[in-house]
Amino acid sequence: MFFDSRAWPPPAGGDDPPPPPRLSPRQERMLMRLVALFLLLMFVGPLAGSSVIAGLVALLS
Repeated sequence: MFFDSRAWPPPAGGDDPPPPPRLSPRQERMLMRLVALFLLLMFVGPLAGSSVIAGLVALLS
């Protein structure tokens, strides 16, 4: 591989990678609600049984 020592520092306005995409506040809030719901179901599921979870899903939809 060829190494060009004169290529550093890169030119201004060069090929900078685009910034990583960020979540909007609304998307972040919805994601946190989903994580909280899944954690709740993960801990309540074994205690209440799958029929209670199926009933909650039917009630919410």
